[in-house]
Amino acid sequence: MKNIPNLLTTLRILLVPCFVYVYWTVPADGFYWPIVLLALSGLTDVADGMIARKFNMITPLGRFLDPVADKLTIAAVVVCLALRHPILWILFGIYAVKEIVLVSIGFVSLKSWRNSIAAKWYGKAATVFLYVLMFAVLLFPGISNFAIAILMLPPLIFIILSFIFYLKEINHHKKQL
Repeated sequence: MKNIPNLLTTLRILLVPCFVYVYWTVPADGFYWPIVLLALSGLTDVADGMIARKFNMITPLGRFLDPVADKLTIAAVVVCLALRHPILWILFGIYAVKEIVLVSIGFVSLKSWRNSIAAKWYGKAATVFLYVLMFAVLLFPGISNFAIAILMLPPLIFIILSFIFYLKEINHHKKQL
C-alpha cells in the first residue's frame, strides 16, 4: 500500500481499538487522551481526503476503506459513550440500522465494493455533526441528558437524510451498471 491516503485511512482503523482501550483504562484525570485520539482520527480523515483529491490518489480501495474507517470510528466511540450516557443508544440504533441497510442493499445492488458510491455532502455533514456530539460528550463527561438530546438532533436529522439520499444514489448507480 504505497498510497499515502490509504495509509492514513489504515492508521484511522488502527486507532479504533486504541481509542476504546484508552477510553476505558485512562484514569479520570487523563480524560483528554481519548479526545486526542479522536482528534487524530478526525485529522487523518480530513488529510487523507485532501491528499487523495489534490494529488489524484483516489483509489477503489480508498473509496472502500475510508467509509469503513468512518463507520468503525463512529460506532466504537458512540458505543463507548452510550455505555456511560444511555440516551446515546437511540443515536447508535438509528445509525446502525442506516449503515447495515445501506451496506446490505449497496453490496447486493452494486455487486462489488469497487462500485461503491463516493461520499456526498449529506454524509459528510452527518459525520461532522457526529464528531461535534462525540467531542462535546468527551469534553464534558458530566453533560446532562437534555444537552446530549439537543446535540443529537443535527446528527440524527442528517443520518436520516443521508439514508434517504444514499438509497436514491444506490438506485441511480445500479441503473448505470
